[in-house]
Amino acid sequence: MKSLITHVVTGALLLTSFALGPSAAAAPGDVKTSFAAPCKYPAGLASDGKHLYVLDWREAQLFELAPTSGQVTRKWDAPTLKPHGLACGDGKLFISDDHSGRIFVFDPETGIVDNTFEAPGSRATGLGYADGKLFILERKSGQVYQVLPEDGTILGYFAVPDKDCTCMAHDGRYLWIANRIKNELYMVDSESGLVLGILDAPGPHAAGVAWHDGRLCSVDFQTRKVYQLVVQDEQMYRLSEPREARVEYLWALNNYGPGEVRDLSVNIAIPMKLPNQKLLSNLSFSTKPARIAEDQWGQPCAAFAFDTVPAGSKQVVSYSVHARVSAIRYLILPDKTGTLDDIPADIRAAYTADGSRYRIDSPYIQTTVKQVVGDEQNPYWIARKIYNHIIGRLHYEMIGGWDVPEVVLERGSGSCSEYTFAFIALCRAAGLPARYQGSVVVRGDDASVDEAFHRWAQIYLPNYGWVPVDANRGDKQSPADQARGFGELSNNFLITTQSGGGSEYLAWGYNSVAHYKASGYCNVVEENFGFWEPLEANKAATDATSSGTMGVCQP
Repeated sequence: MKSLITHVVTGALLLTSFALGPSAAAAPGDVKTSFAAPCKYPAGLASDGKHLYVLDWREAQLFELAPTSGQVTRKWDAPTLKPHGLACGDGKLFISDDHSGRIFVFDPETGIVDNTFEAPGSRATGLGYADGKLFILERKSGQVYQVLPEDGTILGYFAVPDKDCTCMAHDGRYLWIANRIKNELYMVDSESGLVLGILDAPGPHAAGVAWHDGRLCSVDFQTRKVYQLVVQDEQMYRLSEPREARVEYLWALNNYGPGEVRDLSVNIAIPMKLPNQKLLSNLSFSTKPARIAEDQWGQPCAAFAFDTVPAGSKQVVSYSVHARVSAIRYLILPDKTGTLDDIPADIRAAYTADGSRYRIDSPYIQTTVKQVVGDEQNPYWIARKIYNHIIGRLHYEMIGGWDVPEVVLERGSGSCSEYTFAFIALCRAAGLPARYQGSVVVRGDDASVDEAFHRWAQIYLPNYGWVPVDANRGDKQSPADQARGFGELSNNFLITTQSGGGSEYLAWGYNSVAHYKASGYCNVVEENFGFWEPLEANKAATDATSSGTMGVCQP
């Protein structure tokens, strides 16, 4: 049996950086400033553009604050004993009572309640105001209602992003809704209820949110602080939860005979530096590659060649690497994504082209994209409409093979790759550049084995660049969980492959692809495994047992 030997890999390909360097720009969700809340039991939070207002739920009081220092400038008794939601509009403060289910219209200049009316339900905990409409988050029904602010007449409604949402604000374009259990803040389209983005809440119990001077504000019941958050700066994404691990990818061919395998070639994708992925060590290969080369998509691959694999033997190729992988989350403002014409011409040409697994010229794909996208020109909404169609049409089912998108969409089920190919095909048919990434996955425990792997899409959005879209992950019931597949990846992936499809080295696969011939009948079984282990645990084991290895170049 061959011993596994660490080999030197050279060449500038592995030194290529595919991400910008560290930036001092604030990321979405960063805390810009904070100050102590004026009370011990804060509930609603609102802004009139000049001041912030905070309710005290227990003491039934209302405070007006200087927005930078938090100094109390005025104070009133609240018009109800159980104040909860708070919003500003047309010079009035709207205050909800989550016990009686009534809304009070309070004039801060006179200190008088001008009007009161019943909310659509008794648990009105969140309020927002924009364009002459009052938005009410009612927890008992799990709905967000649009009502007339003079009498509560219902204009429309949609489901809350998640059952644990409690408070709300409107920024003039989008609603911001807080989830106090998951500690998240959702940016929501105020007409459809679609969750467009997610931020981490700055504290463990968001009790009120407001929009002030271009920043999202949150008051926290547990920390008793008011926070002002960055929504968008130069940094379009946020990294979190870094995971450091030794990751090994192993490909093996088992020849059970009786014939002989000949002319075996194996191409293995080489992980790259990416915004959410840093390689901390050299790549160590068990067998020296015959060559390292990039395919037409810029994906570096290691190529291996073997003359024969006799009956009753196996051939193994593997690499290991130390990596830091982080969760990444984009906050995408649809009105900041420009138009299709703003996308560089070379990217449009390369990533809207057809391919044998896309078949974008097929009548089914052309008809579908016209029905789904219509005359939409905004790149974000083109992608989101297609995404919504995919998750509404498909359910997950791995039945073997990667069928073309028209077959998958007509059937109504598919694997992660089939979700991805269908999404890419419809995006490309609509003129929006799309490609895919493939990976080795952490499966449950930090030390785990992956035999299934995972693939998802990326789309190119002006001002944002390549953004991950995983329709398979987003195929969930709640609006909040659906949003997790659009512009977000967890820290469970070592991304090995980035491709437009039909690669000269990887074909339509990812991680690895092998080709071989056979002399006589051969019972051949290929295996692929990914191995994860925490870096500290691996280092301790290596220090205890290692006798030394050859150096390799830094990827």
